[in-house]
Amino acid sequence: MAETAGRRDLILDSAVAIASDGGYDAVKMRAVADDAGIAVGTLYRYFPSKPHVLVAVLARAFERLGAERDWALTADSPQVRLGQLNARLYEEWRTKPALAEAVTRAFAFASASAEVDHAAAVIEHLLGVAIAGGEPTPRQHRLASVLVDIWLASLIAWVRHDISAEDIAVRLDRSIGLMVGDEN
Repeated sequence: MAETAGRRDLILDSAVAIASDGGYDAVKMRAVADDAGIAVGTLYRYFPSKPHVLVAVLARAFERLGAERDWALTADSPQVRLGQLNARLYEEWRTKPALAEAVTRAFAFASASAEVDHAAAVIEHLLGVAIAGGEPTPRQHRLASVLVDIWLASLIAWVRHDISAEDIAVRLDRSIGLMVGDEN
């Protein structure tokens, strides 16, 4: 099991390196396999396609973000906690735009799979924790789900070059204020 997890992390690290340099189009299954030092067939045993690799990268990034700090305790109000999380996300996609573009495209267009479901659950849970200041209620989980949709729609607009990264941050802050300004 540890060998499987180690190999999976190696694959994801390779995909991150390639996507960080060249974005979505640079990520080719053969390139990921070569960079990870594995056979292409081995890569396909872990992930059926490039979008699934990149969605797994996204999920792992959100898992790491969630482990960075306790987002339930960073502030007294849900609006401030989500604002802090939003600022942290903005920092990530601003400093790694090619990677952000790659994982956004993958998440938006990947077919239904365990990776897509897992990534959505990780993102929704992290936002739910920030809203709730702890374990989210069903209502807070639904609010988090709507915020994920707004976040994704904004990132897709950014990928298409319709809006700037700064505009995304403003849109998300506004959405957060409207949705959870009086939550708690």
